[in-house]
Amino acid sequence: MNIPYELAGNGTQVMVPQENVLRLRMSMAEEGLPAGGSIGYEIFDRTEAFGPTTFVQNINRVRALEGELSRTIRTLKQVREARVHLVLPQREVFTRETSEATASVVLPIRGAGGLDDQQIAAIQHLLAAAVPDLHPSRVSVIDDQGNLLASGTGEDDTAGGSSQALTDYRARYEAGLKLAIERLLESTIGLGRVRAEVTADLDLEQVVTNAEEFDPDGQVARSTQTVAETEQNSDTEGEQPVTVAENLPEADVAQPAGARSSSAIDRSEETVNYEISKTVRSLTRAPGAFKRLSVAVLVDGTYTTAEDGTKAYTPRSAEDLERYATLVRTAIGFDEGRGDQVGVANIQFAQIELPPKVPEAEALLGLEKADYLALAEIIGFVVVGALIVLLVLRPLVGRVLPGGHPA
Repeated sequence: MNIPYELAGNGTQVMVPQENVLRLRMSMAEEGLPAGGSIGYEIFDRTEAFGPTTFVQNINRVRALEGELSRTIRTLKQVREARVHLVLPQREVFTRETSEATASVVLPIRGAGGLDDQQIAAIQHLLAAAVPDLHPSRVSVIDDQGNLLASGTGEDDTAGGSSQALTDYRARYEAGLKLAIERLLESTIGLGRVRAEVTADLDLEQVVTNAEEFDPDGQVARSTQTVAETEQNSDTEGEQPVTVAENLPEADVAQPAGARSSSAIDRSEETVNYEISKTVRSLTRAPGAFKRLSVAVLVDGTYTTAEDGTKAYTPRSAEDLERYATLVRTAIGFDEGRGDQVGVANIQFAQIELPPKVPEAEALLGLEKADYLALAEIIGFVVVGALIVLLVLRPLVGRVLPGGHPA
């Protein structure tokens, strides 16, 4: 701004020329300055005579963290001021369960635009990343008008903030289709001679589907057990009877040949365990799918101008309306199985008649209204100046000069 300045009061005061004070204050107010007196980590720069207690240190740590987060949030363009409150639970002795950390943010918004859902989520994640054990869903955000921007209940805002997001998404989608249809048909019919309205029916239910499918034909061998067993037996039967002489140690008695018999057994066993193939599917369908689209299009007819200047209206043919409907169906992604509806009607638009122009009054003496106002202002200053001279300056001069008489 090219304004000379001088620092005073050990850097706590900025001295500028008096004629620039008001203009500089207005310029700083537009930028949101001064920004406020939040205290950050510089709170630990202050030394005390005695060591602070643990309680004071914990309080200062929370104050410093709140101040730093407030400064960071104020850097956003839409945020004029920010105030952060943190609740950091302390771990109690002999307890296993601890409370979750929570936070609340108050945001005075600059302008009438407000913050969108993405910016609010960014603020929540900013605090969650800076504070230990703080989840983004535990951060509540409100604006300076008392409007709840984020609940901070610890749940995903599928029923609260998400429903508002779905409503905004539906409005944006409908507005986008409406604009696309009007631009498409206006290129043929004419500017301002097409009106379209789109209604999108959203499915706000969240559906979770779990399925298990068994395929008997897709068998897989899980385990195989094979047992093989072989057994052989051999028996001999003598023809002579057994005597004592045959059993003597030194007896050398020829053994007669007897009848022999043998047997063999082979057995094999195999056990196979099969596993039937199984498919487990889990499908989650998020809300926001379009159940049906309804489009209504209104088009104007054609006009012909006669020689006398009158306009004659001619409605459009059924073939033209069908062609327009085909274009609209293609533009919106028409799905008959979904139950979409498209209606194109030809109705004469109302003609807007402008009020007749009022002739301007002739200026008196060649002067306009603004000239008379300026002249009246000059006369007023002259009258006020004359009154000051007669009623104020003249009595003062009479009293000051020698031999003067009070008026």
